[in-house]
Amino acid sequence: MTPEQERFMAFEGVLQWAQAVIRQAERLSPLYQANRFAAPDQEKRHRAILELHTECHYFATAAHQFIQYRNWARTFGLFPSIDFTEIDQLAAHLKDLRNMREHVIDYFSGVGQQHHRWRHKTPDSEADASSLSGTLIGGRLDWKAFAAAVRYIEPGLWAEPIPFPSTRP
Repeated sequence: MTPEQERFMAFEGVLQWAQAVIRQAERLSPLYQANRFAAPDQEKRHRAILELHTECHYFATAAHQFIQYRNWARTFGLFPSIDFTEIDQLAAHLKDLRNMREHVIDYFSGVGQQHHRWRHKTPDSEADASSLSGTLIGGRLDWKAFAAAVRYIEPGLWAEPIPFPSTRP
């Protein structure tokens, strides 16, 4: 792959994963509301909780991929006019959270690499990496705030010139 093609792929990946973050937030929002006002039927409630946890995992994955592609795009000098400061602040523990969620079985089996970080404490709450507490996935990633920050910069992402690779052989 040429550097020109890589540059294009990095650019497209940022757009793709920005859309994925926004879409996952749209999927999470009604589930989050449904979970807060849990149905009296125990099976429906249980299914809603499982679906919510699954969508949280997908959100964490989409957010992580967005950051990965953004970092790659930066190596090509792409998106220079976009201020990612808020997203970077919200993503401080994202890689760690995503890794732990990918390896839940390892943590419960006692072979996870960072047992001391499985539980996350703040002055306001305590959660483990597999949980949802308020809008915090794993006590670390505020899905509503992260999605809002991506949604805010999305028009700027789309306004950047697309670095199409040349058609020269």
